[in-house]
Amino acid sequence: MSTPAPTTTTAPSPVLVAAAPSLIAALQALNTFITQMGTDPTQMPVKFPGALQVLLGSLELQLPALATSEITTLQATATSKIAAWIASLQKL
Repeated sequence: MSTPAPTTTTAPSPVLVAAAPSLIAALQALNTFITQMGTDPTQMPVKFPGALQVLLGSLELQLPALATSEITTLQATATSKIAAWIASLQKL
């Protein structure tokens, strides 16, 4: 008998939401790497350098998008917090 997955009402972290597309792409790249390696152990030493190069290239391509999304999210979060602090202090 399977147990249903617990449900949560907590909103996901904005940082995780911003990083999700890059994380998905990284996992897809890892899946492609595993697939490219194949199942024949005698071919793995031959296929490894090329498959690794594709994996690393795919991951490197995610860095600018990840950095941009994370910085944008962190800036929005910081300015929101600072605005809330200013509003609280102005009420004093």
